[in-house]
Amino acid sequence: MEIITDERVIELLMSLVGTALLGLIGFVWKISHKVSGLERQLEHQREARNRDYDELRKDIDMIMENVSKNREWTTSRMMSIAKDLPR
Repeated sequence: MEIITDERVIELLMSLVGTALLGLIGFVWKISHKVSGLERQLEHQREARNRDYDELRKDIDMIMENVSKNREWTTSRMMSIAKDLPR
C-alpha cells in the first residue's frame, strides 16, 4: 500500500486549483460573449424600432398633408358648385 506524501497532496491540490481556475475563466468568457451578443441584438432591435418609427411618422405626415390638400380642393369644388346653383 502506497503512502500519500505531502508532495502528492500538494500536486493534486495544484492540479485541482488549476482546473478550477481554467474552468472559471472559460465560464466568465462564455458569459461575457453571450452578454455582448445580446447587447448587439438589442442594439439592432432598437435601430429597427427607431427606423420603423421614423417611417411611420413620415407616412402619417404624408397622409395628413394629403388630407389637408384634399380638404382644400373639396371645399373649393363645393363652393364652385354652390355658386352655379340657381338661387
